[in-house]
Amino acid sequence: MSISAKNITKSIEGKVVLKNLDLEVGSDSFCSILGPTGVGKTTLLRILAGIEKPDSGNVFYDGVNMMNVPVQKRPIAFVYQQFVNYPSMTIYDNIASPLRVSQKILSKTEIDERVQKTAKLLGIHEVLHHLPEEVSGGQQQRCAIARALAKDAKYIFLDEPLSNLDYKLREELRNELKHIFSEREGIVVSATPEPIDALTMATHVGFLHEHRILQYGEVKDVYEHPSNLEVGSWFSYPKMNIIPCEVFKHNSTTQLKINDELNIDIGSQITELNRDRYLLGIRAHHLSVSRENESWIPIRVIIELAEVVGSDTELHLKYENEQLIMLMQQVGPFSVGDEITIYIDPSQFYIFDAQTGEFVAKSRSRGTKDREEKNNKMIS
Repeated sequence: MSISAKNITKSIEGKVVLKNLDLEVGSDSFCSILGPTGVGKTTLLRILAGIEKPDSGNVFYDGVNMMNVPVQKRPIAFVYQQFVNYPSMTIYDNIASPLRVSQKILSKTEIDERVQKTAKLLGIHEVLHHLPEEVSGGQQQRCAIARALAKDAKYIFLDEPLSNLDYKLREELRNELKHIFSEREGIVVSATPEPIDALTMATHVGFLHEHRILQYGEVKDVYEHPSNLEVGSWFSYPKMNIIPCEVFKHNSTTQLKINDELNIDIGSQITELNRDRYLLGIRAHHLSVSRENESWIPIRVIIELAEVVGSDTELHLKYENEQLIMLMQQVGPFSVGDEITIYIDPSQFYIFDAQTGEFVAKSRSRGTKDREEKNNKMIS
């Protein structure tokens, strides 16, 4: 089972949205199409599902060209961003609706069994006889997802399914959907602008940028080995810190000069740096208020914003002329305007070409295995 998109091109009102795009999603994958708002994720999803036609190119399901197959005859289910439910039908009837018009004739008993089973799976079995307007937003979205699951489609498409939910509901549904979709056969393709959605739910991720898939692969591989600056910066939670630096070499050692006060000696572990200027990438969780290793580098920063997100604290910091973000896996008391010392883990540097943005090298881990495993739990 697979979905293949070949040379997909699509313009809307004269504006190119997708151009010569290729994508290959394998069997039993949960693929997240990731990218900023407005890059064409929904358009790509609709083309893959058959709701929209490309200007050129082809879409294949399991090797069969689907371009002349109407969406009604495709083995798909589509979950929209905006809680699309029939307002005059109960939750039960919403879930049952695609089964009642299915080409495969099902008995009332079979339909009831599927509705009850799916509703229980998504935790909405107690509101089956309510109208959509009588239940919460989270329950409405669960109803839309249940309708897709009850249909038992081979291919399920999710268009930003969590974007209209509050933080707590998004967190709950992420965990539920990851479990639910890992238990079933088929392919799920989800569009999202949120890196954490891909990190927590997906098996594979495709980063959409400038009309094409810039990088595609298993989530952990793309996360740990971004092919370029765009992927590395965006596919991180929060976004990766990017700092310009100069390179100086002396004998067998290399130094990264951030400013007059900060020169980072990376020794001889990175040999690929043959230019004078690069971009240094540091993930937010590789900054810390405590020095966990002697090699960690202290810098003084000013707190510009302290935001508690769930059980984490996200700090927005100013260092000289640079803006930094630090993510702490704890809730801490911080005040705007305070000057504090934080520490940089030099074993987790990503280095990108300053001109092309291409990935050049990553520093090697030195004694941070436990911390890395902790921060990567959401990927596995």
